[in-house]
Amino acid sequence: MALETMQIFKHLPAAKRLENSNCKKCGCPTCMAFALKLSKGNIDINSCPYTDDELREKITQANKIQQKTVIFNGVKIGGETVFSRHEKTFINPCPIFISLDPKDKDKLNRILNYEIESVGKVYKIDGIYLTSTDEKLKSDLEQKGYAVIYHEYLEALNEVKEKNILEMTKEIDFIRQKSIVERDEKYSDPIYVHLKEDNPALLCAKISAVISRCVSLIILDSFNEAVITTSFVLRQNIYTDPEKPLQVESKVYEFNNPDENAHVFLTTNFALTYFAVANELATIKNGSYLVITPSEGMSVLTAWSAEKITAKIAGDMVKSSEKLKKVKVKKIILPGLLADIKEELELEIPDWEVIIGPCEAYKLPDYVKNGY
Repeated sequence: MALETMQIFKHLPAAKRLENSNCKKCGCPTCMAFALKLSKGNIDINSCPYTDDELREKITQANKIQQKTVIFNGVKIGGETVFSRHEKTFINPCPIFISLDPKDKDKLNRILNYEIESVGKVYKIDGIYLTSTDEKLKSDLEQKGYAVIYHEYLEALNEVKEKNILEMTKEIDFIRQKSIVERDEKYSDPIYVHLKEDNPALLCAKISAVISRCVSLIILDSFNEAVITTSFVLRQNIYTDPEKPLQVESKVYEFNNPDENAHVFLTTNFALTYFAVANELATIKNGSYLVITPSEGMSVLTAWSAEKITAKIAGDMVKSSEKLKKVKVKKIILPGLLADIKEELELEIPDWEVIIGPCEAYKLPDYVKNGY
């Protein structure tokens, strides 16, 4: 990770108030301009004749690769530049590969048929580790979008042997500390673990532990759909940009084949809010529509406070929806936290009755059952 502008500038003549301040010999108008270019990698440090040895050493260290990036058929492994997610963000979600004997057709079919959807994204197994050579199968799988590797491919990676959870995570942390924080090139290869555990509960615990410690690749001997699904959901939560909240597409969603008598609900596009509401609407037998507003991934109260959900925004969503034009009983239910926009929304959509519903999603089924 490159040095920041001010980290560089403090080593230059202008920051030290020396005779050669802003001398322009580097081709830049000021020392600050030189520092800015150097921080972005747009100029050579040798362009300035007055840089000190300490800055040169810092630049050398900053330019070292912290963790190498290895690519298997488009699947990127490693390449991380921060030790902890909150420092910036993790880059490449650790892929999950399944160990496969080419003769095991049943396991192969289960792998090929596995697919889940979570927070608007579809996931399948990232890759397959073939235990013996089968170039035809390898080619077929790669054409289907899977990364396929043999044992020799793993020589480019740093293995952490399977052991108890505490010992594994300690070793992973040690390697990542040496490579990412200390920039020790001896530890810069991405880390992988090959888990042969077949007890589902213990396997799930081990996968969760190593994903949380930012391991670069996981290979599993057993194929348990429930364990894999749990692992993907955990991974999705960890490998997100902490500055960008998870959000779903802003549109009108359908539940249980809604007709002209369907219930209509509205909320924001914050992923956790959407799924909390969606899970409850899925239990309401007579169909429902859910209007999801473009609220920059904010929760209901946060979006209202930041004016990312307003009567006009909500009204425009309702008026523009072709699906909602089919609804005979025009009643729209807002989250309880949006009570303040009720009157304004009624002005925006005068054909609709605006109803304030409960604040908590889990209360929706009973709310509908009792006739709201």
